[in-house]
Amino acid sequence: MAYRDLRDFLQILENEGELLKVKEELNPRFEVTAALKLLNDGKAVEFSNVTGYPGKKVVGNILGTRHRVARLMGVTEETLTQSFIDRKGQEIAPRIVEGGPVKEVIIKENIDLPSLLPALTYHIKDAGPYMTAAITTAKDPETGQQNMGLHRVQLKGGNRLGIFLSNPPMATFLEKAEAAGKGLEVAVAIGVDPAVLIGATVKATAEGPNKFALAGGLKGEAIELTRAETMDLLVPARAEVVLEGRVIPNYREKEGPFGEATGHYFECDSPVIEIHTVTHRQDFIFQAVHVWGSEVDVLIALGGSAENIRLLKKMVPTFVDINFAPGTCSFHAVASVRGAAPSEVRRLMALILNMDPRIKQITVVDDDVNIYDMREVQWALATRFQADRDILLLTGLKGYVIDPSVGPDSITAKLGLDATKKGDDLSKFEKITVPAESLARAKEALKVVR
Repeated sequence: MAYRDLRDFLQILENEGELLKVKEELNPRFEVTAALKLLNDGKAVEFSNVTGYPGKKVVGNILGTRHRVARLMGVTEETLTQSFIDRKGQEIAPRIVEGGPVKEVIIKENIDLPSLLPALTYHIKDAGPYMTAAITTAKDPETGQQNMGLHRVQLKGGNRLGIFLSNPPMATFLEKAEAAGKGLEVAVAIGVDPAVLIGATVKATAEGPNKFALAGGLKGEAIELTRAETMDLLVPARAEVVLEGRVIPNYREKEGPFGEATGHYFECDSPVIEIHTVTHRQDFIFQAVHVWGSEVDVLIALGGSAENIRLLKKMVPTFVDINFAPGTCSFHAVASVRGAAPSEVRRLMALILNMDPRIKQITVVDDDVNIYDMREVQWALATRFQADRDILLLTGLKGYVIDPSVGPDSITAKLGLDATKKGDDLSKFEKITVPAESLARAKEALKVVR
């Protein structure tokens, strides 16, 4: 599926009946968010009548289903996870171009970001409007290697932004810059190629991988980058908006509270960016991600799966796949196995709970259970699990910083639930089903009401 940028992808979604266009006036303070929450795992949506921002469009839920991510990559939903893993290792270096649509308008004076950008205020106690689909790009001050990440960004007024930086490589770049007594030059891009948004969620260190190259691999062609207007950084040439600025060195300011992907508020003393240049398309589109919605679930689950599957398959041959329960910020995982003995399942649960600080609960099921259907997972727990036999409890492990339930130093307890078939007579666990050819025929007949 050939497309050049976010706009092309939106057009494809519209052509396929996957884009809902909302023309009624909605306020960026709570009302647009409420609409995104109601849609959740439904269609992508475009809001063209946003209070206070005439002529500006806001889009959301672009990657809110595995189906749309699969369409982006040109693969089937059934092969999406494995295709993602394969392409993650087939990086395509970015292509450097002169200029680009993002340079149609250049602003260097009287920058007032809240009046320019229809950023959303998501929740009642949020400190203000936030950008949740903003890609932040910077260079390693020591090596000059550039990379990017997806970080929440608060509009603080005028040209100032607050940014929550807890993960590498951006956090590492800032740490190095501040150790040298310098600020960190950054570019914040909004409305990027959806493949770039996916690539930004994949884990990286200061050494790599290059997430723009990774995004190119996912898309199957190079991502176009262009020189920033005022600094030595490369930015997405076909982005909707790019904000160029500098993180104030060794300075922190309260950022938040903000309703995070945990479903709870979180605040922190965070770095501050001062923006000195804005470039954007003439009629730019502002992209938002509902942080406690299906789009985050899809992105985190896909990225988390890619991180863990390759290693787990080497260590536990009976392991098949892993997914994350919606709404849990990847804290609750579900893994499937094929023909695993109880001892193997127990080992797999211990490995998963120790390999990622985010995962605090793992449910293991047989491969006849669809781990992307939480109804089936709950069915397996209800009919194949016994609490006095099938629980693994681990204590004193490192948890995740935004989990409000963790103890001092983010220490947490973790839980494994073995919901696989056991006993001398496994035939009693046979799952009711219909013939595969009948299911295929039904899927074909129902395509029009997908």
